[in-house]
Amino acid sequence: MIRKTVVALALAWLVPLATHQLHLDFVLPVLVLAGAVAIQRGTTSLLDRVVTAGSQLFGAACVFGIAITLWPGHLHPTLIAGTALSVLVLIAAATGRVPEMPPMRKDALLAVAVAAVSLVALVPYVVRDLGGRLGLPLAGEDIARHYLLFDVIGRTGGYLFMRPEALRPFVPDAELTGIANYPQGLHFSYAVLDRFVRSSGHNAAPATAVDVMVWLLVGTYLLLALAVLWAARRIAGPGASPARLLPVLALAAAWLVLGDPVTVLSRGYPNELAGLTCAAVLTAVVARPLTRRGEQTATVALLLVGVSFTYSLFLPYAGIVAALWAVRARLWRFWWAWLVAVAVAGLAAIGPLTAARASSGGQLLLNGTARVVDRPATALLVALAAVGVLALRSPRLRAAGFALATAGLMAAGLGAYQTATLGRTVYYFDKLLHLLIVVALCTLGGLARLRFKATAAVAVPVVLLMVVAGGKWHTTPVAPGVKLALGKDRGSPEAARDALLIARMFPDGGGAMNVNLMSTPWRNWSGTLGAAALQGQYRNFPGWSGLLYPGGKGGTMADLDRLVADSPVPVRFFLHDPAASLLVVDTDHPSRPAVRAGQPLPVAFGDPAAPSNIEAARALAAKYPTKVQLVYATPANP
Repeated sequence: MIRKTVVALALAWLVPLATHQLHLDFVLPVLVLAGAVAIQRGTTSLLDRVVTAGSQLFGAACVFGIAITLWPGHLHPTLIAGTALSVLVLIAAATGRVPEMPPMRKDALLAVAVAAVSLVALVPYVVRDLGGRLGLPLAGEDIARHYLLFDVIGRTGGYLFMRPEALRPFVPDAELTGIANYPQGLHFSYAVLDRFVRSSGHNAAPATAVDVMVWLLVGTYLLLALAVLWAARRIAGPGASPARLLPVLALAAAWLVLGDPVTVLSRGYPNELAGLTCAAVLTAVVARPLTRRGEQTATVALLLVGVSFTYSLFLPYAGIVAALWAVRARLWRFWWAWLVAVAVAGLAAIGPLTAARASSGGQLLLNGTARVVDRPATALLVALAAVGVLALRSPRLRAAGFALATAGLMAAGLGAYQTATLGRTVYYFDKLLHLLIVVALCTLGGLARLRFKATAAVAVPVVLLMVVAGGKWHTTPVAPGVKLALGKDRGSPEAARDALLIARMFPDGGGAMNVNLMSTPWRNWSGTLGAAALQGQYRNFPGWSGLLYPGGKGGTMADLDRLVADSPVPVRFFLHDPAASLLVVDTDHPSRPAVRAGQPLPVAFGDPAAPSNIEAARALAAKYPTKVQLVYATPANP
């Protein structure tokens, strides 16, 4: 046994050394996952072990990031893979578990459902170029700051909340605390996976790096789909026949690609996707625990850490349902459980404590760019899930019902607070509705214990209902997922292509603030934001945001002149369309073209009496010849 362990430890380092020399590091995450799967014993089927092993690895990676931040090797793939494989070897040796291949039984129907969701979700991204893919989340704005965290963690080699000063060159001083303390478990994981994908120890060029990040964002959504469908099947239990399980999985799969969950992908919220994924797996293992107490404890603990390091808003839900399992399992009887509880409490507290430093007192009342959740459809889904958990008397279904009630009460409580304070619900209420939707989709597994005809009679019309409409009150023609699949939901592809053009010309910003004035207002604003993030120049963007933002009062020539004069770095204007304009003569009474709600803004958006973009830029270049540069660019899609 000792000889085998020594050999395995040697291979744990020799294999990563070899793959790095051959530029094959992309196989290492697969090997680590395979190793974690091979030593699982708390589940029976292969897919069960893949999901639980993946959940454990993600939580462990969040914790491991603390050590990586402190060690000199940072994110080098050989060091990370060698350490991960060594830990797996030592766990196998300590537990006496010989790697084995679990059976494939009962996974075929689930695999088909996951493949169907993956196919539908991937099509809108596969058929688009990089600008089209990046343009989808860029319309939501937040993706720029997610890329910023991903990029700077790659540059500095670890968590930024542990050394916020490393972020200072990249962000404005006013935003340093907020961005440095944003939950970074997923950004760290993305930065590590980026190294494995490219077999590199350093950051890539902006276009390559953002392409990897967008595909990792899509992959996170696919993991959410896998977690939800797996959870529904697990909660259904081994007694559910494939025929009874079919309509349940079909309904859950349709909801994932047609309804609100897909908008979390298209609007570019990677952290929320990861938090929802952890919540889905946690819901399943609390409702139907793993057969080994040790593995169950480790899985629940690491899922709590995963939620904390990705989306702290969901941590109360995770903590409550985890406590339910701990009480039912009577963990208080074991001394080691108290040690685990203390360790998990300390690690899980990192997310909310850092988030509290980054947040204002009214954080839960802030507005945002998330799509408003379909209220009637969500109520219908929760009602169906409730029927499933109440139809039969089962400890598993009672636990699932408790999870559903917890998510529902959290959403209702925040909704009541926001309504009492603001008179309406806003951003974070919709985020908790996303959690409620995911938990409800997981608990739909209870319907699989009913008769096939009854379940199918409900599933088919509900799926059709989801196809034909969406929106807050289910009044918008065509579901969000249908719009995405058909190309109706485009985001801001032109702005993304402008940002990529600017970043390719000046990957590090070229020592200047690059301002997009080539075309329409939203395109210019989003293109400037995207370019600033890609070039590592976001620190200089906020001052320009107010002038470029089409939803504000706009700015005068004097405002533009002041921005140039006060800029700590040279300003480079990108110009193309002679008709493009944004300036006004009087910000209190701006004269702009009348545009109907929902219609795109015209290129000539400024006051006809004010200079056009080209005229203003030329005037400033003449006034500040050493500070202003003009680039007459040809965008990819003028």
